[in-house]
Amino acid sequence: METLPQLPEDIIVNILSRLPVKYLIQLKCVSKPWLSLISDPQFARLHLAQSKKNNISQRVLLITQPLESAACEASDNDLDDESKLIFELKYPAAMKKTPDSDELVGWLGLGGSCDGLIFVVLGHERIFLWNPTIREALELAKLRPFDPKGTISYGLGYNSSTDDYKVVRVTAIASNETEVEVLELKTNIWRRIQGLQSGIETEAGGIFLHGALHWLASRQTGPKKIYVIVAFHMVEEKFYELVPIPDNIKESKHDLLVLGISGDCLCLFNGCGNETVLEAWLLKEYGVKSSWTRLFCVHRETLHGHKHWENALCYTKTGKVVIDYDGRELVWYDPKEKTSKTFTPRNEWDWFQPAIYIESLVSPHCCYATNRHNDKFV
Repeated sequence: METLPQLPEDIIVNILSRLPVKYLIQLKCVSKPWLSLISDPQFARLHLAQSKKNNISQRVLLITQPLESAACEASDNDLDDESKLIFELKYPAAMKKTPDSDELVGWLGLGGSCDGLIFVVLGHERIFLWNPTIREALELAKLRPFDPKGTISYGLGYNSSTDDYKVVRVTAIASNETEVEVLELKTNIWRRIQGLQSGIETEAGGIFLHGALHWLASRQTGPKKIYVIVAFHMVEEKFYELVPIPDNIKESKHDLLVLGISGDCLCLFNGCGNETVLEAWLLKEYGVKSSWTRLFCVHRETLHGHKHWENALCYTKTGKVVIDYDGRELVWYDPKEKTSKTFTPRNEWDWFQPAIYIESLVSPHCCYATNRHNDKFV
């Protein structure tokens, strides 16, 4: 019997690096060499680079029970077919009270995502890096207790100069001061660095983009608050004000502004809450204030469920806004057509927390592995 010809390994690597993660997980069962290849951290980096080059689609992780994941870039047909729109996942065993239960060990908070990894705070002290796609989680060094009177913001980003991930915690304390702590995955040690300029306060989870973490922030100037986007450079470990928000929305209330993402651009949603309109702005050229472009402005009565508080999560390639309505519903709103599609999770908590992420093979344990140079991954 004639045997099939064997493809060169570099061609196999090239082909596999272009496949979706769900298929690669299945292909681990083909053979031991394929298991070794697909599990290699260097292959995960190659696959991630290919995915970003092809403008990989984002997903929304719904932290509730059961744990579910929805496609941000769902087509109109997929939005009508729940089996294509959403699938169920499992929480890591380390976060659960018992291996066989689904009950978590304490309150779970989210602190951002990067390269498919999600930063999770469990019970205010225990922290994890978690890739829900490949079902791997790593517990990191515990946090120091925080001042309950202060506000805390987190962020997760990648340092390309050291091939390492960093977790950043920004704590607002008394006298308009901030305390900033950084944990590098390779050392797993928290260390304190220079904080933000006095009087600047960040909020929510940081968004990692263009080698920096970004937060919406405010600074008191006389009787007024000025709103800016603050960035933290992952290599230099320095804060800087990236760009002010558009002039047209400077008078908006701070709690009605939400920083989001669209592809590889930052976007700003104005009017989330009780305003009469909702508008979105895109920063087309990174760091250039004049490049702010308004994507849409719609009256609230056109929005599904406008009686609820809402949090705009992202603006999709197809021109839809993915909105979290009060932690109860997920809505895909088309501002051009003024139409919406709604998904209500089958949750037992009566609410959910959303996390925007991408599917990847990157393991939270990757930076503990010895970096091996291999020409087939270059």
